[in-house]
Amino acid sequence: MINKYFIIDMQHHFIPEAALNLFTQTPEHDFTTGLRRYLRAYTVMADIKEHLNYMDNSGIDMAILSTGAFSPNGHEFCKACNDAYASVVKQYPDRFKGMIQIFPLEEWSTNRDEIRRAVDLGLWGLSLATSYWQTTIDSPVLYPIFETALDYGMPVFVHPSVRIAMWGGEKYDMFTTISREYEVAKAVVEMAHGVIPKFPELKVIIAHLGGGMPALKGRLLAWHQPEGMQIPEEDRRHGLSVHYAKELGLVDDFEKRFENVVFDSAGYGAWLPVIESAFRTLGADHLCYATDYPYELDKAEHANRFITDVDSLDLPTEDKKKFFSENVRKLLFSK
Repeated sequence: MINKYFIIDMQHHFIPEAALNLFTQTPEHDFTTGLRRYLRAYTVMADIKEHLNYMDNSGIDMAILSTGAFSPNGHEFCKACNDAYASVVKQYPDRFKGMIQIFPLEEWSTNRDEIRRAVDLGLWGLSLATSYWQTTIDSPVLYPIFETALDYGMPVFVHPSVRIAMWGGEKYDMFTTISREYEVAKAVVEMAHGVIPKFPELKVIIAHLGGGMPALKGRLLAWHQPEGMQIPEEDRRHGLSVHYAKELGLVDDFEKRFENVVFDSAGYGAWLPVIESAFRTLGADHLCYATDYPYELDKAEHANRFITDVDSLDLPTEDKKKFFSENVRKLLFSK
């Protein structure tokens, strides 16, 4: 532990060589395009020694391994990742934990067996994408996955899709900026209304601050009118003052849906104003440190600067500990 805090990087992408070789073009996306665009990232992606060197120089004590949203490459891809993660975790148990990669549109019995196998290998937590082509995160197709997560007591990690053809596409490079974050925000709403009410004990980690939830939360609170809530007819289907929504019990209902949800801090270039806002709007119990390595904070000095900047905030030490490691510990160290 270089810093005075134990630092866990929640969003740390490792794709082994065996899995990289399985990148392909699917009906959803040509996954080989990333190999060309993010050449620098993929030159270090499969080398775990590079990951360790980055972590040592960043002050990161442990990283949670996942592939992001590459599971639509298929079952064999996911299996190759799981095998490699298990090997890394076994070799470096104090530095890494690995999440389980599955493709939800695969035959359920195949995924069920792979989850069981991966747990036996020492992996924990299910890595999902915000959507799979036309299949959204609240689709009944994913219900067996949520049920299995509850059976094991493990969390699900929701990462934005890497598709190009969505919400603006390549125009002004929107698919990498605004489009991807809209996709996450959309998944947050789908989780809040279509998943969590059905699986209220489900533990969830959502990438990229939920696609901008420090700002969008106010919008959602003002328009949160789920079925079954008592709302004066003249106010129904209107945006409400958040103070009035609080009086009607709508704010408390919204907050209850996110009791077991944590948002990771990746996706915003370690911009301190948005992180500071997140502590105020989402709360220290619902945040965790993440770098999106090797795509975003791919230089050790930037990841370390992020740690230093958060430590400089006028926040209780306990809140900083929750952000840097304790919230992730509660979700991923409970096996």
